[in-house]
This record gives sequence, C-alpha cells and structure tokens, in this order.
Amino acid sequence: MTDKRLDNTIYIMYLVTENYKKSHSLSTEQFVELDKKYNILNFVGECPDIFDSMNGKEMVEEIDQYVAACQ
Repeated sequence: MTDKRLDNTIYIMYLVTENYKKSHSLSTEQFVELDKKYNILNFVGECPDIFDSMNGKEMVEEIDQYVAACQ
C-alpha cells in the first residue's frame, strides 16, 4: 500500500469513527468496545474505496448494516 493510499485509508477510518460516534451518541470508549466486538475499523480498512464517495450518513448506514450482518 502506498503512503498516499494508507493516509487516505486512515482518514476514512477517522471519518467513519467520528460520524458513527456522533450518530449513535457514543463516547470513544464505547466505540472502541463496539470495534473490538465487530472489527469495524478492520472492515473499513479492507474496503476503504466504498467509503470514498459516501457522506457521513451513508457511512453510518453502511456500518449499521455491517454490524447487523455480524450479529
């Protein structure tokens, strides 16, 4: 992975995290626990391209669908 792609992936992980926390009124600690259970950031890291064109609401919806599929 190139440095530019890695930087983009990290930034997308940050955006997903912040949007998800805000949408669900989660603290950082609560999000970390959710991530430990469902590997959310790993999912984002494996397919960051799908999040590139999404707005914050769409990112949250994608993660909600992913979490629901994991349950």
